[in-house]
Amino acid sequence: MINSQSKIIWPPTGNAADPYIDLEELDSPTVNSWVFAQTARTMEMYGRTSAADVLTKRLVETMMDQDRIVICSRWGNWAYNTWLDGAHPLGFVRRTPWNAWIEGNPQWEVVLEVDALDLNNRNGDGTRWALAGFHLIYPTADRALVFLSPGGSDTCIVREFDVEARAFVENGFELPDSGHHSVAWIDRDTVYASWDDSAVNAAPAVTVSGHPRQVRRWKRGTPVADAPVVFECEPDDLGASANYDPIQARHIASRSTTFYEREQFWLDEKAREWRLYDVPRNTAALFEWSEWLFVTPRTNWHVNETAYRGGSLLAIRRDAFLDGDRHFTVLFTPTDENVLSGVRYTKHWLIVSDKSESVTRVTLWRPPDSVDDTWQSRAYPLPAGCEASVTAVDRARDDTVLIYVDHFLTPPALYHADLSSDTPWHQLGQLPARFDSTGFLALRRHAMAPDGVQIPYWVIGREADLQGTPRPCLLYGYGGFEIRLDTPAYMGTLGFSWLEPGGVYAIASIRGGGEFGPGWHQAAQREKRPVAFGDFIAVAEALISSSVTTPGQLAIQGASNGGLLTAACMIQRPDLFGAVISHVPVLDMSRFHLLLQGALWVDEYGNPDDADDRRMLMAYSPYHNVKPDVSYPPVLFTSSSTDDRVHPGHARKMVAKMQALGHREVFYLEQRDGGHGAGVEPETRARASATTFEFLRAKIGASLRPNA
Repeated sequence: MINSQSKIIWPPTGNAADPYIDLEELDSPTVNSWVFAQTARTMEMYGRTSAADVLTKRLVETMMDQDRIVICSRWGNWAYNTWLDGAHPLGFVRRTPWNAWIEGNPQWEVVLEVDALDLNNRNGDGTRWALAGFHLIYPTADRALVFLSPGGSDTCIVREFDVEARAFVENGFELPDSGHHSVAWIDRDTVYASWDDSAVNAAPAVTVSGHPRQVRRWKRGTPVADAPVVFECEPDDLGASANYDPIQARHIASRSTTFYEREQFWLDEKAREWRLYDVPRNTAALFEWSEWLFVTPRTNWHVNETAYRGGSLLAIRRDAFLDGDRHFTVLFTPTDENVLSGVRYTKHWLIVSDKSESVTRVTLWRPPDSVDDTWQSRAYPLPAGCEASVTAVDRARDDTVLIYVDHFLTPPALYHADLSSDTPWHQLGQLPARFDSTGFLALRRHAMAPDGVQIPYWVIGREADLQGTPRPCLLYGYGGFEIRLDTPAYMGTLGFSWLEPGGVYAIASIRGGGEFGPGWHQAAQREKRPVAFGDFIAVAEALISSSVTTPGQLAIQGASNGGLLTAACMIQRPDLFGAVISHVPVLDMSRFHLLLQGALWVDEYGNPDDADDRRMLMAYSPYHNVKPDVSYPPVLFTSSSTDDRVHPGHARKMVAKMQALGHREVFYLEQRDGGHGAGVEPETRARASATTFEFLRAKIGASLRPNA
């Protein structure tokens, strides 16, 4: 066992502002040795035990089980699917005739094997290249743009692939240097390329966030550097992109000025000019379908004499809008508890999903046939007690949909249906139960925030364990970027890893997320960020006061922005938790905007270069507020060496500082691959998950039964 503190304690430098800043270096042998020692210590204690081996094996088997539900996308008469099995841990793209899949007799053909790529079979190169995208050309689907990510990072290379020949196209569209590229088909011989030229230019055409600021119209057989720039944004914007919708025959471009603001354009091909859509920059959604334009404002929008509430769904004929008409038809208006959760469309129907108290409802809207008619709607019945999502199969072809149904304790099922008929749904697949959920409950409860707002949370466990007998409890949260956590999803692996042995799981729908629309998010944005921490602490206190758990049995877990959440709550209320898990976290709020893609998040957190914002950020920055004379609960930080979204330096520096201050129960696990996640291959992801659960068992779960 690694007991020597000299192997893991990182000596602070003379940099008074940041004594551990050297740990931000990504290619330093000294830093890499420290990372290795930290990871080896964590793995020795929690990741390479016999119990971790048993759980890892079961997790891998579950990831690779061939009875998983197969979900396909339709391209012409083919059904395409990406799959994993024991021989293909990096996955492969396959296809079968569509009707054969629908009828339950697929005839699979392998199209592209990721494990067999030359990139994944080079001597002396341990990088694992993961499939990040497989974009077929419409409508022929005989060519694809293949996006490959080194180590699962956000960057990628791009290659053109011949589907019928099962080979990459010689002298085809290719961006061989990894970067934040975006490439989209216009036609067989032309693409839009947002090219990240950082690898070849000393002064690349990228924004402050490292994303391309120019879009080129790239013709086959020409160098991308010679392709004309047809759209661009400013260097202090976040990025520019363009694409072509072959069904609408429309060229669309977007300039992102902040994380929540952008300008959207359409190409007037006669005038050869980009035209700006006259909507607020902070519009949450703008899209078109058939002859209609749809707008969802993020905040209340006053147009002439009419006020539309933020989070509404508005429809107008596109030609009328371009001619200056602003008389929208309101298809959905949110309330404090009922919010828009999704919009999709088939050939004839607009599919509008809304959500209230985590229950989804779907309404089908039919557009008017003439200017004198009105929109017609009907409720689309869904199974009671389940979460359901309805997605179009081929919006240009017909009104068929795929319907995915599940819940926390209900294994998912997949159905095929036709919105144009009353024919019963046809089941395509049903996942076998991954654990015995007999006697388990999923309960929706509320906690009182410090300002009196009711904060919803889910608690899942055995009914007998929710009647006043405290149990080990894992509380998960995020609370940022308008991301919602209130959509129930089957807890297959978590079920046998945590619930079945006797644990309780809770999910907090705190402000900062999108559970109740844009206003719920804005209530904890920028200077209001501490509201999210207060909400999360309130849920933790509710779990304790209701005897679901005790402080010594309560662990908190979050990733990315959720890693910031759990670390900040640990700093503020160390007495409330028995263990803390902070995955790929943002922790240094003075430098986040300078590291990798951190400039993207200034609109969420604030700008450290602004004096007022900096004071606000420093008041809760976990890295700056950890103290030597406080008893913090055991904490596990994790990251990835290939994470190019949230710099691993955040976690590294926090670990080093806490350990240097004398906090011994601080552990670190850094994967080589994984990007902003836990790994590329199933074995790596499973081992990381097993390590986390063994850490929890050791710190709060002494009463849990062993994993089978």
